Amino acid sequence: MLIAVTVSGLPASGVSASRKADVALARKALIVKSDFPKGWTTSPNGGSAGNNLGASQIATCLGLPPAVVKYNAPEADSPTFNFNSLGQSVDDSVDVFPNPKIAMQQFNIYGSPESAICVAKAANTPSVKAIFERGFGGGAKIGTIVVDALPRTVAGNESAALEFRLPFTYKGEHLLFVSLIVVIMSTSKSEGAQMTISYLAQSPIATTLIQHLESVTIERLG
Repeated sequence: MLIAVTVSGLPASGVSASRKADVALARKALIVKSDFPKGWTTSPNGGSAGNNLGASQIATCLGLPPAVVKYNAPEADSPTFNFNSLGQSVDDSVDVFPNPKIAMQQFNIYGSPESAICVAKAANTPSVKAIFERGFGGGAKIGTIVVDALPRTVAGNESAALEFRLPFTYKGEHLLFVSLIVVIMSTSKSEGAQMTISYLAQSPIATTLIQHLESVTIERLG
C-alpha cells in the first residue's frame, strides 16, 4: 500500500480463535490471480509492515484520535499482482470490523470530504517522502505529491477512491508514478476492502481491468 491506515498484526501466538476466523472470512473476499488477464504474475506482499506511514499526520488533520487511523482489524492480504513488462501492480487487503459503526469510521478516513487534503499533507511530509524516494531507488527525488478524490466506484455503494500522482526524477529521467487507492465497504457485513493500483503514467492499467476488479470485490464482500 502506498499510504495505509493499519498497524502490524498480532504475533501468531497472540491471535485468538475469533480473530483467526475473521481473517479466514476476509481472505474469501480477496482478489486472486484468476481475476487478471494472462501475463500477470504474483510476488510476496509486504504485509502490514510499515502500513502506518503518515498515520499520525492524517489523524491530526482529520481531527481523529490516533487510535482510529491505527485501528488493528483482522486483515487478510493478497499477494502483489504484477504486469512486469509495463511496471504495473495491484495489492489488495480486506479487513473485518466488529460492527458497522467502526467500519464506517474506518471508511471515512479515505471517504470523508477532507480525506484527499489530509492524505496529501501526510504524503508530502519530509519523512514520508524520504521513504517513497528510497522505494524508487537510490538518488530518486520526488516532487510535490498531488492527491485527488475520484467519483464513487458504484453509485449507492460505500466506496471511495483517491488518486496519488507522484512526480519524480530518477537517473536524469522525469517520470510520473500514479497510485489509486480504492476502498469499498460492506456495512451489512462490516467488511472493507482496499486495493492499491499502481503504474507509471505512460503505461496506465486498463480502465476495464480496474472496473472488473472493483466489481469482483463488491460481489465477494456481499
